[in-house]
Amino acid sequence: MNKILSKFKLLSYSLFAIPLAILGLPLYIYLPTFYVKDVGIDIALVGMILFITRIIDVFTDPIIGRLSDKYFKRYVFIIIGSIIVLFSFYFLTHPIKNANALYLLLFSILIYTGWSFITITYFSLSAEISYDKNHTNLLASSREFFTIIAIVLALFLPYYLDISKNEHKSLLLMWDLVLYSLPILLLILIIGTKDTTKIDTNISIKQSFLFLKENSYKFKRLFFAFFINNMANAIPSTLFILFVTNVIGKKDSIGLLLLVYFLSGVLALPFWYYLSKRFGKKNSWIYSIILASTVFLYVPFLSQGDFTAFLIVCILSGFSLGADMFLPSSIQADIAQEFAKKDSQFTGVLFSFWAMLTKFALAAAVGVTFVILGLFGFDENPQSQTSLFVLSSLYSILPILLKIIAVINILKSKHLKY
Repeated sequence: MNKILSKFKLLSYSLFAIPLAILGLPLYIYLPTFYVKDVGIDIALVGMILFITRIIDVFTDPIIGRLSDKYFKRYVFIIIGSIIVLFSFYFLTHPIKNANALYLLLFSILIYTGWSFITITYFSLSAEISYDKNHTNLLASSREFFTIIAIVLALFLPYYLDISKNEHKSLLLMWDLVLYSLPILLLILIIGTKDTTKIDTNISIKQSFLFLKENSYKFKRLFFAFFINNMANAIPSTLFILFVTNVIGKKDSIGLLLLVYFLSGVLALPFWYYLSKRFGKKNSWIYSIILASTVFLYVPFLSQGDFTAFLIVCILSGFSLGADMFLPSSIQADIAQEFAKKDSQFTGVLFSFWAMLTKFALAAAVGVTFVILGLFGFDENPQSQTSLFVLSSLYSILPILLKIIAVINILKSKHLKY
């Protein structure tokens, strides 16, 4: 087990988060809106397609995680996933002339499968590079620092190039950034963490899942909190463009607002890192959730022209983002190491399980919100007061309720001592 965490190893691991963040941004923010507005697929149908895609992806995650644990080196999976991602992302950002719902479904399944190959393996590395809990916290916070930096860059460039209003041009820019950054930073990752080793075991896949089932009971409330909190975060991300365009009435400021939001998260990272060392990861995570929920209480009262008020909301909720991005994954790495102490290799399985929860939460967020908006006639122009009220409620009130449920389950997770 590696006990020394060199600066080069930390940097080579963390930098790989950049292309993943650049890729994730369009998938969650630009892609759904692009296929509704530009490609012309019904908003409810887009929601259902992305929901189905995520559900399919959920069932492949444990298989990918276990295969990564038992049969292959981590880098093999990351390389395979990178190839699949680049192939499918090209076709999603360069749709054919008669692209339809089946086209979106096919390449969405491919890109999320490739994403699973990469992220499950990549996150598993954070629990294997070092077994010091302070190091796992540092690895997670450093990774998320570069994640947010990449997101800020990905948001700033469309704004700087004056294409932030055009989802398709923004998607094409993201494609170029991923195409050139992913292979280079993958090579640096492999070189920098090549001495990382897994625990070799001969247990079967069936035995590994039985072991997980028997030993994860004490974390069930925490797992549920991960899911609920992820869903609460995914809903505003999914509806952000629609909310700013139709409720605030400032479509030309979408890039600026997103930039401010994520930049606030970057600046807040040192604060949350210090707070987690001072008061523990669990308590700090709860504080960040409470802050975000309190800020979002003001969102239902916003309407056309309330740009300054919404800008303040973005700054304050962005501040809580810093903790919400790295603390849960740092806690997950700590839990994975507890299983590793039993001399069994379950890192990939555990991170695939958490990936399942995240993806199911994202699927639920897109599926539920888009279908509800479709039912209330959101596709119609001009938008009715009812459809705008539903949009505002889904964007703000629903996430608050979900975050309250998450906090309750975190507090009741008695075995969480981090």
